[in-house]
Amino acid sequence: MGDFKFTTGTVFEIIATVAVYLLVGAFFVRKKSVKLLIIYTGVVSLQISAVLLDSLFSMRVTYALVSAFTTFMLIVWVVVYQSDFRVLFFNLTHRRSAGDKSQTLTDDELRVAVDEIVRACQTMSKSRTGALIVLAPTSVAPHILETGTELGALVTAPLLESIFNTKAPFHDGAVIIKGNRVLAAGCFLPLSQSTALAKSIGTRHRAGVGITEETDMITVICSEETGIISVAKRGDLKRFITPDRLRDILYEIFNVTQSRKA
Repeated sequence: MGDFKFTTGTVFEIIATVAVYLLVGAFFVRKKSVKLLIIYTGVVSLQISAVLLDSLFSMRVTYALVSAFTTFMLIVWVVVYQSDFRVLFFNLTHRRSAGDKSQTLTDDELRVAVDEIVRACQTMSKSRTGALIVLAPTSVAPHILETGTELGALVTAPLLESIFNTKAPFHDGAVIIKGNRVLAAGCFLPLSQSTALAKSIGTRHRAGVGITEETDMITVICSEETGIISVAKRGDLKRFITPDRLRDILYEIFNVTQSRKA
């Protein structure tokens, strides 16, 4: 152990490894996947150990094998969670601008949109029509819109009800709304893997929660089995939402005040 080769390159490699660990590790933390985070920590620790061993004892073969294994694991994770990583990097490059109020719409226009959404949800709740409505306060990642059919139509209750009609081609997907416009319908969303959700929660609800875990989007879900209205935000699912409560939540999301009563 007399001739150490702890070089500047070694320090740089360790720093780069830790930086990558923090970046990807933050992804697993946001995914609330403790098991994956533990496995990932073990893989990165193994890589750092291999760097140190190679620097101290010239263990090139061990270093090469561990590096190949680490690279393989990173590629596997990127492939498996590619859609989630795309959402993560989209969020890193698209931030909400101060004072943004959904395409500079007036409060009256936003209130009309809210009322239409609430009316549609109330009708679909009574008829037990399954629905998944995604509200985008800011930008929408293109890869999410590309999974469905772009519309660009004005938000109305009849439009939403017709989209989620069981005989309609888009009823199994999600509707993406920004401001008072339906941007797309029939979109597919990443499913939440959170263990905090009850096992009885179905695919529609898991998709509704999943998109909110990595973005600032909010989802409104109508249950096909029970008619219960739910709202998901930041990975948290609130159930048994009444129409009046839904209206208050949407007013808060769109940053508008309650309409004045005569």
